[in-house]
Amino acid sequence: MESAQAVGFHSLAKNIGTFNLGQKEVLIPEMCRAASHLLAAAFRSFGIRARVLKTYQGLDLGREFTSGKECYPCQVTMGDILSFVKKEKERLGRDFTPENYAYFMPESDGPCRFGMYNKYQRLVLDSFPGLNKLKISSLSARGNYSVAGILEKGKVRDFKKTVYLVIVVADILNRLLMRIRPYERQPGLADNFFEHSMCIMERTFETHGAEKKHRLILTLQSIVLSRHAAKRAAFSGRFLLFDIIIR
Repeated sequence: MESAQAVGFHSLAKNIGTFNLGQKEVLIPEMCRAASHLLAAAFRSFGIRARVLKTYQGLDLGREFTSGKECYPCQVTMGDILSFVKKEKERLGRDFTPENYAYFMPESDGPCRFGMYNKYQRLVLDSFPGLNKLKISSLSARGNYSVAGILEKGKVRDFKKTVYLVIVVADILNRLLMRIRPYERQPGLADNFFEHSMCIMERTFETHGAEKKHRLILTLQSIVLSRHAAKRAAFSGRFLLFDIIIR
């Protein structure tokens, strides 16, 4: 891919923010595997098309369009979105329409460079013909990560509750993986358990997220942990700890 045009800073205000996502496909970078996939499922539950970008496949592109002074995840996610666009343009040809997509990249305040990811990536995308129409959907700490504006007003409250649950469940799965992986009897057992559990919860969020069946989601999470405890790692006591927390 070759960058061919000069960019202006006006796009930082116009093409980054909380836009209505109803008619767009949301592209979510895999900055945390469980959270990204469960979040995409939550979006789909509320009628918004969403997919998780394949990660690390565009790392060469990410390095090409960064200086090396950025945080490493900035290079990775930069490569992820550029690689997706490149392959999508090859797949669709003239039918590729950048405005049909929205790249999801939140931000935070403070000294962390994460607050600059979407701004830098906006400038890079704008340097390619037509990609200035591919908006960046961003939630900000300055707005308490409000989701108002990205979907219909009547769905905002329920969506916030579901996304909060996404974060809780994803954190539990990640923590569980880190706790049991050092003790697995065979290499890969913990990862297999994690992937299997994540897929179950992904289907659960997509099916029940918008139905406000949050207690059912937590119950299924508890069952997943209990059912696979002894079979996957033979550390039932450790799994029981998380099961109690969930309840």
